[in-house]
Amino acid sequence: MNCPRCGYEVADGQKFCNECGASLPENAPEQVFDYGYAESNEPYDSEEPVRPNSRKWLIPLIIGISLFVTIIIVVVAFVAFKRVAKNIQQSTQEHLKDMDLHIDVPQDVDLDELNKAVDEMKNLDLTPPDMDINIGDTEVPEVPDITADDTKSEPQGDKTEYSYVDVYRNGNEVKVIPNGKLNGSTVLANGKDLDGFLDYVDNTVLEKGRNINRSFFYEILATMLVDKDMNPGFEDIEKNMIMALAMGNNFYNTDVTVIDCDLDANNAAEYRYNVKAYGKDDTWLVNYQNRTIYFNNGKTEYSSDMFKTDYLSMWMIATEEYYNK
Repeated sequence: MNCPRCGYEVADGQKFCNECGASLPENAPEQVFDYGYAESNEPYDSEEPVRPNSRKWLIPLIIGISLFVTIIIVVVAFVAFKRVAKNIQQSTQEHLKDMDLHIDVPQDVDLDELNKAVDEMKNLDLTPPDMDINIGDTEVPEVPDITADDTKSEPQGDKTEYSYVDVYRNGNEVKVIPNGKLNGSTVLANGKDLDGFLDYVDNTVLEKGRNINRSFFYEILATMLVDKDMNPGFEDIEKNMIMALAMGNNFYNTDVTVIDCDLDANNAAEYRYNVKAYGKDDTWLVNYQNRTIYFNNGKTEYSSDMFKTDYLSMWMIATEEYYNK
């Protein structure tokens, strides 16, 4: 007889198939079953064949995709940064080009050439060179000390008290005397005081160890601004601050105090500063339009680069960055 399960030939009366182990019916007639194993003697294997891990290739694929995405993000970020930086630079240059740099009388300082500096701003080094300028380096003739008989009396002319100075006017002659009310706590724009502005200049623009001569800066700026109500716009204030910064930076280590300033109403660009420098009295003639300085009552010319267009442009940028203009 044959096994009813696998068709293997077994002896009559056998209870189990020797091939597949199936239970055999007793006294069952011999039957022949064709299960497709007739031509094969291979044993029946019911277990699933072992398949290779077909997902191992995903790991290097994921790593490759991650690296590619990272590179794309870096490239896009770099291009975006360059584009933003270029837009900021173009915006700054366009703003500078649109500025009207003419100063009205009485602070008629001609700064028109600042417009020409805009084309050079891209390569402008905002850190000034080590201009170790000291009035002591310039030979200034001895000025006799003032005696009691030489003491000046009350200035002649009509007196007017302004926010930052007292002004005496006698015809076309004008004497401006700083009253000390323009100082570090003075707020000129955006709620920011001058001490904060000069801290910004000292720490950001100037090299370490060099600081603006603050008291000199305040005195120079006071003679220019005169009164808080005379300069309603920030541009008027800024143009005067640029020149005061040039003076305060150039004479950063000079012991100098402005006593008063004489002006001619017909030539408002020339300031005759009566100063005390290193304990001696002198008169400095500063023409902001011609960008010249003379010591010793106009007899000794002082040579300096402080009024060069590049440096004035540097002060303009610092002022606008601090006051967010």
